[in-house]
Amino acid sequence: MRLKKLRQYRRQSLRAAVSGLAIAALSLLSFKLHFNAATVVLFYMVVIVWQSLAGGFLPAAIVSLAAALCLDFFFLPPLLSLRIADPLNILAFVVFLIIALVITRLVARVSAEADQARRRGANLDQLYRVARQLLLVEPNRVDSLQVLKIFRGCLAASAVCLFDAGTGELHIEGTSQCGLLERTKQAYILSEDADDEAAGIVVRCLHVGNTTTGAIGFEGLHDAEWTAGPLSALAATAIQQAQAFRKASYEIAAAQAETFRTAILDALGHEFKTPLATILAVTGGLQESERLGPEEQEMAEMIELEASRLSSLTNRLLRIARLDRDEVKTRLRSTDIGALVENLARRYTGQSREHPIAVSHQPGSAEAPADPELLDLALTQLLDNAFKYSVPGSAVNVAVDANERVITIHVQNEGSSIATNERERIFERFYRGTNVRKLISGAGLGLYVARKIAVAHGGSLELDAHPSSGTVAFCMKLPASPNGSHHVSNNVQRAGRR
Repeated sequence: MRLKKLRQYRRQSLRAAVSGLAIAALSLLSFKLHFNAATVVLFYMVVIVWQSLAGGFLPAAIVSLAAALCLDFFFLPPLLSLRIADPLNILAFVVFLIIALVITRLVARVSAEADQARRRGANLDQLYRVARQLLLVEPNRVDSLQVLKIFRGCLAASAVCLFDAGTGELHIEGTSQCGLLERTKQAYILSEDADDEAAGIVVRCLHVGNTTTGAIGFEGLHDAEWTAGPLSALAATAIQQAQAFRKASYEIAAAQAETFRTAILDALGHEFKTPLATILAVTGGLQESERLGPEEQEMAEMIELEASRLSSLTNRLLRIARLDRDEVKTRLRSTDIGALVENLARRYTGQSREHPIAVSHQPGSAEAPADPELLDLALTQLLDNAFKYSVPGSAVNVAVDANERVITIHVQNEGSSIATNERERIFERFYRGTNVRKLISGAGLGLYVARKIAVAHGGSLELDAHPSSGTVAFCMKLPASPNGSHHVSNNVQRAGRR
C-alpha cells in the first residue's frame, strides 16, 4: 500500500512539473505574440484541467497558483510586475482553484468506484471458483474437511474453521494465531456472527431455513465484508447437499435390504413349514400306534408340542413379514373379544409356566366387528413382549373393558420399563429400545404390525401414559360397532394432538 501511494505521488509530481513548464512556455509565447488575457486564461485552464485529471489537489493547486502568477505578471497591468493593481485580479486564481478542486474530487470518486468494482469482480471470481470446486466434488465425498480444503485453496486466508452441528465435529485447515477454533464454536453456541478486525477473524453462522446447522470462521480473509456472507451460504449448501445425499443413499440401501430380508423370511418360512408338517404327522402316527412306552409317549408328546409351537411361530413370522410389506386388509365379523383373549391366554399357559396370566373382563357381551386372525396376531405380539421383557415368575395381566362405543384391552407386565423419550418410538418400524436391544433378540416389527392391525380395525394401540413404577402397559382400543370406528379414530387424533 505504501509503495502504491509513493508511486502515485511521483506520478503526480512529474505531471505537475510538466504542467508548470507548459504554463511558463504558454506565457512566454503568448506574451511575444501579444495574445490578450482572455485567450491566455483559456490556455491556462486547459493545463489545469489536464493536471487535475491526474488526481491530487495539492499539485493542481500549485499549478493553479503558477498560472495566476504568470497571468498577473505578463498580461495584467502593471505588466512585468507581480503587484496587484485591481483586487478583482485575484478572482482568476480563485477560479483556477475551484476548477482544480472540482475535477480532482470527481477523479477521486471515479477512481474509488473503479477500485471498488475491481475488488467486487475479484471477489465474484473467488466465489465462482469456490462454487465450481464444490460442484465438481462427488456428493458422497463432500464432508467438512473437503469443504475446508476447497475454501482455503481458493481464498487467500491463513486459516478456515468449520463446526458441523449435525456431527458435532470441529475442523480447521491452516494455522490460526488468534484462537479461531474456539471463536467458531462459541459463535455457534451463541448463534451470533463475530467480527474481530484487529485479529483479522470473521465468523458466520450457517443457516438452513430457520435452523442453525453450524458455523464457519476465517482468519486473514480479504474483503471479508463482501465475501464472508456468500461463503457461509456456500458452505451451508454443500453440507446440506452431502447430508441429503447420505440420507437418500441410506434410505435406498434400507429399502433394498428390506426387500432382501422379506424374501429371505418368506423362503425360510416356507422351507420350515414342510419339515414341521412331516414331524407333526410322524409324531401323531407314533402316538396312535400304541407301541410306545410311557417315557417314549411323553417324549413324542413333547416333540409334537414343540413342533406345533415352532409351526405357529413360523406362520406368525410369515404373516408379520407380509403385513409389514403390504397394507392390512381386514375381514370383519362379529367376534367375542373376551373369548378370544381367554383362548389366547390358555394357549400361552400351555406353552409356558414361567409367567402366570390373569384375565379379567366385565360381565356382559364384549363383541365387536373384528378379524379374529389379525386380532389374534396383534394380541399375540403384545403377550410375547410381556413374556419376553418381564422378570421370570412375574404375572402378566390382561383386562378387557367394554362399553357401547369402545372395547379396551389392557396388557400389563412387571419387571421392565420404557424410557420417556422412547415411548412413541417403540412403535416405529425396526426400532428397539436402547436398554434391551443388546440383551434380548428381536427385529423391532411386532409393535409396528400390532398398531397397524389396530388402526386397520379403526382403533388404536398406545402405551399407557402413566404406568406404575416397574410396569409396562399397552392399551388397545377397538370400536364396538362399525359406526364407532370413526369415533375412535377421531379420539386418537385428538389425543395425539394434545
